[in-house]
Amino acid sequence: MRILFEDYHYNKGAIPSLEGIAPIESQDGTMKLPYVGYYYDAKDGAVFILPKVFMVNIRVEDNGDSENQNAVFKAFGRYKPEDLIDVSPDNTRLSSQDKAFLFGISAWLYQAIALFNDRQTDNEITSSRSLAGLVCNRGEGDATLIDHILALLRFNKEHQNLFTYIAIIKHSGNNKIHWTKTIRQTQPFLLHQGKPFYLQCKTKNKVINYDEELLVLFFSTLDYLAHSYYFPVKKNLNYDTLKAHRVAHLIETGKGTRLLRKIRNRYFADELVALWGLLYAFYEQAERVAQKKAYSERLLVRNFNIVFEDMIDTLIGENGLPRGLKEQKDGKIIDHIYRDKSLFDVDDIYFIGDSKYYKEGNKVGENALYKQFTYAKNVIQYNIDIFNRKQDGDILPYRDKLTEGYNPTPNFFVRGFVDPNDLSYSDSKLRNDGRVDCNYHFTNRLFDRDTLLILTYDINFLYVLSAYVQSHGTSDSVNSFLRKRFRDDIVEVFEKEYDFYLLNPLKNGLTREEFVEKYFRKLIGKIYCTTEGRLLLALKKAERDNDQLLESISLDVDPQRCDINGNPNAI
Repeated sequence: MRILFEDYHYNKGAIPSLEGIAPIESQDGTMKLPYVGYYYDAKDGAVFILPKVFMVNIRVEDNGDSENQNAVFKAFGRYKPEDLIDVSPDNTRLSSQDKAFLFGISAWLYQAIALFNDRQTDNEITSSRSLAGLVCNRGEGDATLIDHILALLRFNKEHQNLFTYIAIIKHSGNNKIHWTKTIRQTQPFLLHQGKPFYLQCKTKNKVINYDEELLVLFFSTLDYLAHSYYFPVKKNLNYDTLKAHRVAHLIETGKGTRLLRKIRNRYFADELVALWGLLYAFYEQAERVAQKKAYSERLLVRNFNIVFEDMIDTLIGENGLPRGLKEQKDGKIIDHIYRDKSLFDVDDIYFIGDSKYYKEGNKVGENALYKQFTYAKNVIQYNIDIFNRKQDGDILPYRDKLTEGYNPTPNFFVRGFVDPNDLSYSDSKLRNDGRVDCNYHFTNRLFDRDTLLILTYDINFLYVLSAYVQSHGTSDSVNSFLRKRFRDDIVEVFEKEYDFYLLNPLKNGLTREEFVEKYFRKLIGKIYCTTEGRLLLALKKAERDNDQLLESISLDVDPQRCDINGNPNAI
């Protein structure tokens, strides 16, 4: 097994020659592979190319001077990439736990790309497959060798009770004394007290156990694969398995499939028939590759950012949205968009996200910010068009008719990262890096159409990877958790940046309409009327004219400090 990394600069000759996969030579003479995925042939075995997000920046002090530090990238923050090119028994730099981890992450990644391949259609030049630069020789319904290996591992994990049951049933009674035969067929030894002792007892003969024969081959195959790919194998039963070289001989000579065809008609239980099918499929594929009857297997993507986008979208995105939202009229396509509760109102509003697949250390650039602001403006205009034309469909509260204030549209970026201190698949480690990017025409006008804020998040790439493979994006618990976190953080940022006031009740017998009309020039872009009829005033903190504005409107209203939802008791 070999482990390589996307876009890492290797010395010439360090990368194995992969048929049809040409590395790129850099100006300094190093070579890099712009691919992520799986490759297999009889010469090099399994080659996994992992994403560059796994290359973690380690700060190394130079000569003890803390101010003079060099940036060193290590795989998962702990391995030199060159040490992983050949993961074999001869590689003493890696422990068995290290090798098991590397196979595990490679298997997760393979399944994610395979799922992306199955999810996408390729009926147009701008399809996700084409944009991702997918290189695949898997036909529809075909399986690679790694597919067969993962299927055998799943069967072993899910059928431990079956193996235990077979062992109990088939081994019960073996070597037990058969007293009827013993008394009839042997002479006892009589002691002086007349008690007989039988020195040659007849025991129950062990019959041929055909179920055990299949299980021995199954566990022998797992042992062989564990020796090649270093994954841990759980075995509760003490079977005398074949040595790894014996299984390799079965594959090289084609005897594995012949042996399985010979014992095919001995099994009728559904689980054992399924196990026979899995073993036969594996040996058939392995023999084809070993005997060079099959081309090299490959499942690679050139632009992994497209796959990462699909991974995030299946976790937080939403299907069935109206046309013109995700695929906008100007040709832009939003990465992630979904409906959720508005920040200021009881109705829904669209949340807009953009996933960024970067190597660690890279920041969100100006172009990405500009595009994200444009996405939000297009979504706002889409809903305003529905409102103006009184078209059928949901009219979300993007503009308040009374105050002409706009309901702020939530925006965020999501980037993948790897925590070298905790390589966990179960914790999202979702974190807001504290960066808030703003777009506005007028200062201190939160409810203006062009006032937009964008937050940037980092999320554990391993968590996204496992959730994508296991749930296929259908887990409501994952969606609700991430969506709630995004909304709560955006609310927190708004409350940190602005002071909110509830403008009820009014004085002097003024109605809401009369109050808004009287102070419209002063309050435009600063007030918003919710669906429930509450007038909210938002003032950016530390602005010099805030006190003067509050004093001027206090003649007709008592402004009460409140939270973003208009609850005065929260302050």
